[in-house]
Amino acid sequence: MKSISFRAMHSSERKKRLNKDGNGVVWIYAYQCSESGKPQQKYFSTDVYVRPDQWDKKSRQVKDHPNALAYNSLINRKMSELMEYQVGMVNERHGAHVPLREFHEQFTATGGQKLSFTAFYKMTAQQRKEISHATRQTQLNTLNHWRTAVGEVSFNELDYQVLDAFHQYLLGEEKELTTIDKYHRHVKTYINIAINKGYVKSGINPYSRFKYDKGSSKPRDFLRLEELKLLEEMDTSRITKKQERARDFFLVMAFTGLRFSDAVSMKPRNITKTQKGYYYSALMVKNQRRKKKEINLPLYAFFHFKDEEESRAQRWIKICLEKYGKKPNKALFEGLTNQDANENIKKVAKAAGLDKHLSCHVGRHSFGTNMAVKVPIPTLQSYMGHDKIDTTMHYVKMSKKIQDEVIERIRWEN
Repeated sequence: MKSISFRAMHSSERKKRLNKDGNGVVWIYAYQCSESGKPQQKYFSTDVYVRPDQWDKKSRQVKDHPNALAYNSLINRKMSELMEYQVGMVNERHGAHVPLREFHEQFTATGGQKLSFTAFYKMTAQQRKEISHATRQTQLNTLNHWRTAVGEVSFNELDYQVLDAFHQYLLGEEKELTTIDKYHRHVKTYINIAINKGYVKSGINPYSRFKYDKGSSKPRDFLRLEELKLLEEMDTSRITKKQERARDFFLVMAFTGLRFSDAVSMKPRNITKTQKGYYYSALMVKNQRRKKKEINLPLYAFFHFKDEEESRAQRWIKICLEKYGKKPNKALFEGLTNQDANENIKKVAKAAGLDKHLSCHVGRHSFGTNMAVKVPIPTLQSYMGHDKIDTTMHYVKMSKKIQDEVIERIRWEN
């Protein structure tokens, strides 16, 4: 890949409109030939405005203007700033030239300042299209902890000592080991991206030597169907509207098994009424970079008991449609964040008399565990959108708790 070239250019050369005074801005035109031979181009404003007749196309300078000397100095300074920034990026990448698109993104994001790993993390997290909004917020939350612990860290400063300082800070915050591991995995992700982009040499990844106690995951919690019924039938006058909305959302996850990102994106237009009952179909939000999977859920069949007119899932979706489904193209729970939902559902659990630590994910766990008692494993895997059967097997193991309690309640006769 060739280096980026720069030259000054007046707005009139770009066939851009002039302002009311007849002045146009002077740009720094950046161009680069890609590997395919197709030229790439970007423009950087100098904030210098002159008339077309005050611009010399041949010398690429301002002429016949009272401030010509100062303006030309500003243009040259901007040109030098861009050229020096390119040299800095090439040095950071150990001699490899940078694509113009990436140069433009980085220069714009940093305001022409040298890119640190900390700034790179933030810029990349904000630009990644393959992650959901919730994942982006979680990763940026990790960055806030990173900044508090170690501040602005350059790529050359990424070493064992920096990771250890970050780790000791998290321990001092009395974070659980599994939570600390999650934070480290986020940082590791962006270090790997930096390696792939050439900012860090692959042989000096600081995590290759840094070891820490990752802890062990707590047993996954879930609600049995009778506990879910307590939430369904609770007195909503005892809770706020936000808490009621969180309760409704939790039950949607518990009766459909949808992930948070898919449940919060549920729209009325994706719910159809068939001869058998309600059916939900949509594209899975997760894994946006790859081919999207389809979600196909027969709501009319989820938790349909003999003595009940319709399934629990269908009945609850109908309630939510009546409450929140005024517009077919608007998500039922638009604007609801994972953090807000989790905070409110904990208060709902207390009001309902449930002595369990609830979160949105517990809703999905409840679906998987209650379904695993009756549904074949491949079918459950399909409904929950698991790539691997091993993930589904976790719910089969959890369902044994329900089966054991049924056995325990039997009193055998001789």
